[in-house]
Amino acid sequence: MPTGIKFFNWIGTMWKGQLTFETPMLFAVGFLVTFLFGGLTGVLLASPPLDFHVTDSYFVVAHFHYVLFGTIVFSTFAGVYFWFPKMTGRLLDERLGKFHFWLTFIGFHSTFLVQHWLGNEGMPRRYADYLPTDGFTDLNIVSTVGAFILGASMLPFLWNVFTSYRYGEVVTVDDPWGYGNSLEWATSCPPPRHNFTELPRVRSERPAFELHYPHMSERMRAEAHVARAQP
Repeated sequence: MPTGIKFFNWIGTMWKGQLTFETPMLFAVGFLVTFLFGGLTGVLLASPPLDFHVTDSYFVVAHFHYVLFGTIVFSTFAGVYFWFPKMTGRLLDERLGKFHFWLTFIGFHSTFLVQHWLGNEGMPRRYADYLPTDGFTDLNIVSTVGAFILGASMLPFLWNVFTSYRYGEVVTVDDPWGYGNSLEWATSCPPPRHNFTELPRVRSERPAFELHYPHMSERMRAEAHVARAQP
């Protein structure tokens, strides 16, 4: 139930929004897709008859990696790409970032999606080997190729971090993404040791947005008051 509420929260945040799919947003959406798969397979494992069939099989391995490994990886990379300019004062290369995302997305799902089917077919986990007559070979080949793609996806990321940290586009504004809400986007990239040259005004949950777009904030606040006043 709490996870379902969070999903409606995340989807409601994006619903009818003017989304731009830079690399951080791609990884955020990848996190949602991966976590959704993991949550749905968790519902299946909560059913005793099915759990009895797939327990200690590769179905459980796939579910575990979708819930933990996949979600952590995608959300962490979303945060790295989002806050890298704030931490370093330079932007990561967007083309390499998108290439990194698609390699990670394809590699991860190629590795672990087929393991659900392997578990359903009876392949147990914690076994060092299996016989060709067991019928697990083809899907294991797909999973192995996906694992190599997933491992290779780190190469463009590491190269991107290395080159961008030294030669990347310099950030000249407080908020290179344009519409940041929280306070870190109200100071320079990277921030000085004292964080702010003057104390920022916090009048709502979106202080940086109000600082950069005061006219829009006043209009939105006025529209909200009008909406509340109407029966």
